[in-house]
Amino acid sequence: MSFNIEHLKQRPHLVILGAGATIATIPAGDKYGRKSSVMDNFISELQLNDLFKNIQLKTNSKNLENIYSELYERNDCQNIRLALEERIFNHFDLLCLPDQPTIYDLLIISLRKKDAIATFNWDPLLLQAYNRVVKITDDLPELLFLHGCVHAGICRQDNRFGHIKAHCPVCGHSFQKIPLLYPVKQKDYTSDIFIRDQWQAVKYYLQQSLILTIFGYSAPETDREALNLLHQGYGSDVRYLDQIEIIDIKEHNQLYDTWSYFFDKSHGHLETHKSFFDSLLAEFPRRSVEGYYKRNIEGWWGDSPVCFKEENCNTFENLKMLLNPLLQK
Repeated sequence: MSFNIEHLKQRPHLVILGAGATIATIPAGDKYGRKSSVMDNFISELQLNDLFKNIQLKTNSKNLENIYSELYERNDCQNIRLALEERIFNHFDLLCLPDQPTIYDLLIISLRKKDAIATFNWDPLLLQAYNRVVKITDDLPELLFLHGCVHAGICRQDNRFGHIKAHCPVCGHSFQKIPLLYPVKQKDYTSDIFIRDQWQAVKYYLQQSLILTIFGYSAPETDREALNLLHQGYGSDVRYLDQIEIIDIKEHNQLYDTWSYFFDKSHGHLETHKSFFDSLLAEFPRRSVEGYYKRNIEGWWGDSPVCFKEENCNTFENLKMLLNPLLQK
């Protein structure tokens, strides 16, 4: 990457989301009390155990993807696999954000069009948050769905995609569901046009971003191919002025082990936070790159005049008033 000190301020901020981000967004459940879950213990936490009462699984893993892989490979479990897919889709399709602003609302409006959010999550909550904060400003980041989304659909005949309730602009047929689950041994991020295009876009942002924030994504062994693609996108050169942020409740040392590649390639510029409200996104909403540049490149010692705190953005009216000075610029 060519070095241009002034160009740093124009570079994007990329945020990558995992299941932990959705759980942080609806810690007490969605508007109606429905919960989300990480991949480990997924079956029990979402009360799907009844699907398995008549079979004996060979795997000892509690990870959904390992369990799904076994179902996929066993001829006697195909009906259970299909039922599991349907139950998962229906569960996530029903999730609905609470009426008050959530972390996803704050996350989206903390960024601008030059930025991007890439999620590994299937739920529609990010899209719901986007549709709420776009009423405040349409200068919002690009959204990318790296593992599909229950509200995304595809026309395989014409290689077009869009909202699941929309129609293909070429043939006029309804969009079809995008598969959410794949066997671990057969994960493929290139054959499906929707998934392929999402990954091509995230690779661009990985190459260009000054700040990379990874929020609630654990990079599990079952997702080794995805982690390899993230490494390839970020590149092998040391990026001496770039910043990595990890937002996760895991222990500091464990996070450094998981993200050691990015620690090395960012010249050790990796910080961990337990909460979104401790991140650059909350400290410098809509100006995270500029705030980072001012403090770390220019040596500024001041405090951000506008920042997100749990108590100052508990209504959309408060959020709009708080951000109004930044929206006018």
